[in-house]
This record gives sequence, structure tokens and C-alpha cells, in this order.
Amino acid sequence: MPYAVLNPDPCQLAPPPVITGHRRERQEQGRGRNAERGGEGDEVVYVAATAGAEVLRAAGLDWMVKTARSASRRSTIAALDLTDKQWCDLLQLADQVQPPEDLPAAWNIPPGAVVKRSDVHDVYGGNPTRRVGASGRTLNAFLFVDCNSDGKLAPRWEGSVLLTPGQGQWGDSVSLENLSVLAHRQRGVPVRVFLARRAECLYLGEFAIDPDRPVERWVVTGKREGPSFDNHKIVWDVSTPILRLRQLSGAPVPTGSTDRFKEAPRISIRVHPVSDRPAAAIHELLVTLEADPVIAKSLGGLSEAQLLAGLVQRARREADLDELRASVDDLTTSEADLQKIVQNMTWIFGGEFLPGTARHNLTPRDQLDLSLLRPDGTLHGVELKRAHIKNLVKVQRNHLIVGPKVNEAMGQAMNYLVELDERRSQILVDFGIDCRRASMTVVIGHSRFVTGVTPTEVDETIRTYNSHRDRVSLTTYDRLIENAQRTLNLTAPER
Repeated sequence: MPYAVLNPDPCQLAPPPVITGHRRERQEQGRGRNAERGGEGDEVVYVAATAGAEVLRAAGLDWMVKTARSASRRSTIAALDLTDKQWCDLLQLADQVQPPEDLPAAWNIPPGAVVKRSDVHDVYGGNPTRRVGASGRTLNAFLFVDCNSDGKLAPRWEGSVLLTPGQGQWGDSVSLENLSVLAHRQRGVPVRVFLARRAECLYLGEFAIDPDRPVERWVVTGKREGPSFDNHKIVWDVSTPILRLRQLSGAPVPTGSTDRFKEAPRISIRVHPVSDRPAAAIHELLVTLEADPVIAKSLGGLSEAQLLAGLVQRARREADLDELRASVDDLTTSEADLQKIVQNMTWIFGGEFLPGTARHNLTPRDQLDLSLLRPDGTLHGVELKRAHIKNLVKVQRNHLIVGPKVNEAMGQAMNYLVELDERRSQILVDFGIDCRRASMTVVIGHSRFVTGVTPTEVDETIRTYNSHRDRVSLTTYDRLIENAQRTLNLTAPER
């Protein structure tokens, strides 16, 4: 009798149940399925696609949905006895499932690159608090190596095999987190290994579990108390497997130090929905226009021409934001580097300013990083500082205040305004720019670089600081980028 396995893994994005496997006495072959010998006379078939609750209900399989939800509440795996026809119907459903358009379809992190761990989980899913686990949104498994671990949990090489700890667990059965790596061959998914250091991780490449000896040993790393029975507490040992992994591709693993973080390039990743990628459509249209000039002449009178212009502008602005994100994440980026990028994307400060910039040297003694003009001709200056500032916000007694670098930048901005006010008449005559009641924005720091303070606390501290200021406002690079991205999403052209 064949049976299907319903996986209640909470890291899975698709609503339960998720069809993940099937064991039967004869071999199955088909699109989207990988088979591997499970035991004598058995064949295990793993379905690459997932069938969610809505798909199963539409097929009249409500009973399977209820069983899976019950298993999810108990954090167990449910096995269902199925007839051959029911199994064939499930395979057809899995083959017909269309992948979500707002999820990544490929692995886009190059070996040797450093990325924020939160970004990895935002894009690919998975639990950010676990050492190992399933991606949740893609067919990948993650393992994070902490080179600062010592003692029994210290990673090391044994010839060509990397010995590194898995996830601590208790109880008799192997946890779902450890199974995501130990059974990755049967699941048909790669293991992506990262070198972890605080909020960052360096992607090392693809690894595979040693098929002959997947676990070197189990080590006891703590205790966990369970429920009490008859006034006796149940105490479990927390055991951690030392996994044996072989590297298939990527960068060499430095287990002695984390100096590679200093030289490694830093990248920013995020989800690009398939329906929100104009590049392919634009390229196809341009090829068509080049081949037939008659179409180009008639295109100007169509509403689609406005759509094309909107798509081109949106694609350019998305590229600008990606470049700014990468520069902000790079610790070596200077103020001058950031100024070169931002001066070509003044739209990031909102629609109340005209495109482009005005003169930088309106006064003999000072030079503004950016000079923005409102439609009425009034001036708004922008002062750009470095993004990597650890003491952007600090604790003073029982409260949070902005750090000395912020006060220094704000003082500089206020001095600019004083100089502009004193020379207002001359600037109006010479350049036609009205500096009366001009305003300034100071962009400085990024919440991810602030130590000991959460991003929410950084935002609240700056919000409080701005509430007591009139002509000078303070913002961070992450808040500036997030606001610009939100504006792009709200103003996306209709299709």
C-alpha cells in the first residue's frame, strides 16, 4: 500500500499540507520527482512541487487538509495510506501547481560574497535563529558555520570532510532542522553553507552530506526540562550532531579566523517578483521597434508608450537603489562615493523637488553636497555623511540619544542655513534662488551598523530628535532607501 507524507514544516511558505514524499514497492518516474532507494524493495519518490490547502480542497481532498493541519499543530509528520489512483491524482496536482511569482526561482548569491543574514531569510525563507534548516521558499537547505565556536562544537577539517555542528535537539527522533541537511540527498536539494559572524554571513558554496557517515558523533550540549509527572520533572539532554560535509563548489572554508569578511564583497539581495520585472519586456519591444520603424512611428500615439516610459524609468530607479544599497553595505564607501551616487537620483528625496540639482557653492565659504529646488524656486540642501557609524544612537542614563557624529553633522547643516540667510539677497540676484527659510536634510548612518540598539529604537530616537527641530531634519540611509522603495511600489504603472 503506498502512502504520502504531509510535511507540517513551519518554515514552508505554502499553506499546509505540503506533499513531500511517497514510498511504494515499485519505481515511479515523472516530471518534478527524484527517486532514491529507501530500503530493500522500496522506492522513495520526492515531489519537487508543493500542493497547498487551496489546491487540495479544489480537488475534493478536504480530509487531507484537515489531517495536515492537525499534524502541524502537533509538529509531527503525518503518513496517509493512499490507493494507487489517489497517489497518481496527487502527482498530477503537484505537476500542475504554478510556483508563486513573488519568490526567487534561482540561487543568486555568489560564493565568497557577504550578505546580511536577515536578507537571506527575507528572500529565501527559513528560520534565522537556527544553525541549520530548510530554506522554506526554495528547494535549498541552509547550514551556518560559526567559526567563533570552541570546544566540542568547533568546526574543523578532517581531510576533505568538514566537521561542523548541526542544531541542538532533545527527544528520541531527529529534528526537522537536522533532517533538512541529513536527508537533503533524498529530498533532492543542495546544502548552502554560510560562514556566520554576527548579523552578516559569507556564502561558502554548495556542500553535500557524507553518504557513508553523515554524523561524526552526537555531543551533549545542555539540558531541557519537560513537563512534570507525579512531582517529578522530566529532563532531556540537548544533543547536537557533528555533521560530516563534503564541499562540492564554492570558496574554501576558513575555520581558523573570520578575516575573509574584511576583503569579501558585500551584496544586497531582495525579491524581484516575476510580474514586476520590466527588463525582458522592454528588450523584446526595442528589438521589434528596430526591426520595423513603421511601428515606432505609430507607437507615440498609443497609451502603451507611456507604459513603456514608466517601465524604463522604474527599471532605472530600481537599479539606482540597488547601487545605493550595495554602496551603503560596503564599509569602505566614503562620503564622496555616496554623493556621486545620490546626486544622480535626487528623486529619492520625494516628488516635491525638481529633477536635478542646483549649484553647490552658493556661498564663498560653504559647499552643499546637494542643492534641491522646489517648484517655487526655494532651496533645500542635503548633507550626506557616512553610513557606517556605530554610535549613531547611544544610551545616556535611562534614555537613548543621538551620538556625537549626528550632532556634528546637524551643527554643520545649521551653519549652512545661517550663511544662506545672511547672503540671501545676493544669492537671489546672482542665481535666482530664494534662500529665505531654506531647509536642510542630513542623511547619516544605518541602523544595521549600530551596536546594542535595535532598528526600531534607532527610528524612535531620530523621530524624537526631529520633533524638536524646525528647518533641519535627520534621516538614515536605510530609512531613505525604504521610503524610496515604497514610493516605487505605490507608483508602479498599471499593466
